[in-house]
Amino acid sequence: MVAVDRYELTTAEGDPHMIDGQNKLAIWLYSAFEDEPFENGMDHPADPIIENELHSARDERILEQFGALCLDIECPDFASSILRCLGRQTDIGNAKWRAGIVRDALATDDIEIRDAAVHAAEFWGGTEIVDTLISHSEPVPWLRDYIREVIDDLPE
Repeated sequence: MVAVDRYELTTAEGDPHMIDGQNKLAIWLYSAFEDEPFENGMDHPADPIIENELHSARDERILEQFGALCLDIECPDFASSILRCLGRQTDIGNAKWRAGIVRDALATDDIEIRDAAVHAAEFWGGTEIVDTLISHSEPVPWLRDYIREVIDDLPE
């Protein structure tokens, strides 16, 4: 998992007592996943954190923050857990943003992140997602089969 101190080092506006928003979000999520590992089909303490951040008064930068966290290839367990939780959010970003996250996650070398991307794609659906999955060339047989199943199950 990601080391918390990696995120604590960056402060907002030079104030050492104030952790910037992205770092605070990462620390909250890291703590949630440390306390309870992600399990498919089960509610997770990170879900309400993500939902609250998405529905806060903050601007579109929250999507950039989530995108950066779920594509953090230095911490694949953390990144894939965030991406799986994001996938449960049906009202996140627009279709182009969701397809971009799936595309970028599928382009990583990490199998956990790619698998999480397919899970998110399965929840989100949509033409852009289907096109993204179709255009991906997956080298791992079991994940390639899963991608085919998701493509077949999603309406275009």
